[in-house]
Amino acid sequence: MAEPALRSYRAKRGTMREYETVFIVRPELNQPKILDLAKRLVGVLDKAGGRVLKVDSWGTRILAYPIAHCRKGIYLYWRYLGGSDTVAEFERNLRNLDAVIRYQTVKIDEDIVPDARPSEVTEDVLAQAADPGPDPEELARKRAEAEAKAAAEAAAAAETAETTEEEGSA
Repeated sequence: MAEPALRSYRAKRGTMREYETVFIVRPELNQPKILDLAKRLVGVLDKAGGRVLKVDSWGTRILAYPIAHCRKGIYLYWRYLGGSDTVAEFERNLRNLDAVIRYQTVKIDEDIVPDARPSEVTEDVLAQAADPGPDPEELARKRAEAEAKAAAEAAAAAETAETTEEEGSA
């Protein structure tokens, strides 16, 4: 069996680099569209000679500032093995996808033996990562309603206690 090509002069033969990429997709994407996007990106990494180690969804978050007219975004975290050419191809695909509004890639480690890092990615993991999660504004609204209801009940209970005290002292 032939050894993989040496991708850089610093790299040891038969090893890869570990990268992580966090990207933000548009908040209007639903689970099937995110799953299609994830499957496409897994195919890109496989074709480029990389290997996906972990895929995770950080859910829908409110952005610090609007990006591409979006106030919210769905954060996706990917960890994978590959070379700089793998990262370039992965980022090229992210750049060409209209659903992706931002991405950031960071090199985690060098000279990783690919068989030493098991992949946690299965169809079920991809399906879970495709879940956009609850809308943070909707959660905040529900929390505010619950707090207002609890405050109203506490005020009603205090008023009932006052009337009971007044009737007992009379």
